[in-house]
Amino acid sequence: MSTEIKSLPKQTQKTSGQSQHWRVIWAIARKDLAELTTNTQFIVMSLMPVLIFLLYRLMVSGIENSSILDIAVYDLGSSQLVTAMAENDLLELHLVTNEAELQTQIEEGEMSGVQIPANFDADVAAGNTPELQIWLNPAEGMASETAVWQRFIEAEILKLGQQTLPAQITWTELETGFVTGTVLDSYLLIVVLTMVFFISGTNLVAMLITEEKEKKMGIALINSPATPYHVALGKAVAGTLALMAILGLIILLNGGLTGNWPLALLYLAITLPISLSIAILTGSLVQTSKQCNSWLGIGMLVLLIPAWFSKLITLPEPFNTLFSFVPTHFLVAGLGDALNNPETTLATNANFAIWLLVMLVVVSLTAWRLRQNPKSIIAHS
Repeated sequence: MSTEIKSLPKQTQKTSGQSQHWRVIWAIARKDLAELTTNTQFIVMSLMPVLIFLLYRLMVSGIENSSILDIAVYDLGSSQLVTAMAENDLLELHLVTNEAELQTQIEEGEMSGVQIPANFDADVAAGNTPELQIWLNPAEGMASETAVWQRFIEAEILKLGQQTLPAQITWTELETGFVTGTVLDSYLLIVVLTMVFFISGTNLVAMLITEEKEKKMGIALINSPATPYHVALGKAVAGTLALMAILGLIILLNGGLTGNWPLALLYLAITLPISLSIAILTGSLVQTSKQCNSWLGIGMLVLLIPAWFSKLITLPEPFNTLFSFVPTHFLVAGLGDALNNPETTLATNANFAIWLLVMLVVVSLTAWRLRQNPKSIIAHS
């Protein structure tokens, strides 16, 4: 009985101590959130990915409203299909007189093409199924226009014959070195999402730390209940809430996520501690805000640009191989798979395991730094 009575105060003291820790952490986080929402520099830094995303949407909208699709046409007869395409204001026809010229226009002129056999209209009207050869080349972001042209061709052929499609159309989609259409949209979404974590997120938290160092606020913390670990966790909480707000706004503006969106969210969840750890580690190493802006800005661009370009275009060797070893390559590639392929799973996505390993390494390195020199996060070391 006496043993149980004596243990109660210890348990109560332990619970009270834990509550005190979280109150201190939340007090620091609340102060930082107030700084993030009132400081003009922090506001601009936070909204920069959102502004880039909106600017891209406006540019794409303007391009899509004025795009003309170039079509190379080789007509072996006098098909009404050519007349119908010529009357379409969204198409620019390039008539050729032989197959070699057609292939030249398709390959060098970067346009789609169609080869219409002789007696095509008569065969369709007679109920036969003549072959119509079409090459799809949705270059320069013209994927949506190419899709409209496909539907237009099918509708015009239906007018020539029966209500069911009376021609055997062979669509050949040409490969391009650049991503297009919805893949391009998801690529630019990935660019913006990674900017949120590694440009805005890292700079926001690291700047909060370095500014307090410059103002010598660490001296006041020495005589307060807060420890350097409280400060690190408080900054992490404030950074997490700020990043979640920015991410939520971008995803909302994008109309949600496509593909295997739970896997995409899991990638973002793993990226959060990586971003915060880099920020806290940088804040503990640099002494001034100027150093923070310079070194962290350059470092993050070096980390991101290779991953962005290796996803956008096929790079020549040895750059393609070298860039594949950049850690963020696995994040960009994994997000691309998740957003563009609903059938992608953890079992088929090797990038996830590697990115998880990167997270463990970065978090462990930051924890080791704080353990070796806790005061580096609150004062010049």
